[in-house]
Amino acid sequence: MVDHVLPVRADPELQEFWRPELRTEVPARFLARLPGGRVLGAGIVLAPDGTSVARDVSLDFGKPFGEHWLLTEQRIPPPQPLPGTTAVIATTLAKGYGHWLLDELPRLLSLPRGPADHLIAHATQPYSRTALAQYGWTGAVLEADRRTHFRCEQLIVPSLAGTVVQPTQHGLDLVTAFVAPFFSPASAWGERLYITREGARRRRITNEPELWAELQAAGFAKVRLEQLTWPEQINAFRHAKVVVGPHGAGLANLAFCAPGTRVVELFHRAYAAGGFWRLADLRGLDYRPVVPAGSEPLANSPAGNRLDLTADLEQVRAALKN
Repeated sequence: MVDHVLPVRADPELQEFWRPELRTEVPARFLARLPGGRVLGAGIVLAPDGTSVARDVSLDFGKPFGEHWLLTEQRIPPPQPLPGTTAVIATTLAKGYGHWLLDELPRLLSLPRGPADHLIAHATQPYSRTALAQYGWTGAVLEADRRTHFRCEQLIVPSLAGTVVQPTQHGLDLVTAFVAPFFSPASAWGERLYITREGARRRRITNEPELWAELQAAGFAKVRLEQLTWPEQINAFRHAKVVVGPHGAGLANLAFCAPGTRVVELFHRAYAAGGFWRLADLRGLDYRPVVPAGSEPLANSPAGNRLDLTADLEQVRAALKN
């Protein structure tokens, strides 16, 4: 178990909302070999007969451990046989950057070198291809997709080494050690970053012009992470001393920040997810969440994940002061 510390600069309402999440369980580490094992969709591991789910490596966010959406699914495509040895690292939602970095990449780094002919992974993005090249993978890569279903002659299943929701020190250590060859002596974006979601489809800042006017005057650089290479993202966060941005996948890069870096994360009241607070706690960051005041209770609902949010400028100013 890991006992986290509530952010001292958080509003008391948010501290109480996150208090039940102070203690998180560290998953057991293993490397399982499953003759005849199956892999469905985005990394769901099934028994050889297809009737049971390996729940500890088959994520279904928001569901209790004993439940999984697949248990009530009626239509499953027939499996495609895969000869030889296959390793699966793909995880649910890792088609997106944050879950890929903190959920899926640590599983790749947990694999021993050279044990498999095939790798089931999310591997179409430039950052994932860069990671596979850095790792030295030379076998076949099978893209994890909701329509895929493989029956593997031999299946290798590494354990989860943390997730966006519950990062672990071990998972963060694996990732940060792996990217060390990408480190550069400086960053083109300076020490004060504003991570914008102006190009995203959701969780944008409704009053971004007003927010950016203040941040620009304070010496911040506006960064659209989707326009950067993976090494550029790594080094932008590694050299930052202050990071401001709305909750989103790009803040998974907080894994690369130096201890003491100040982080101001902006939330909507309907989606106050604490994963990056826990990451910041593990990394020793100066984490300062900003949630607007309101009459509606704080929540962490899937619907709230899609809402745009309004930055409380007074709270942001306060968070940037010593």
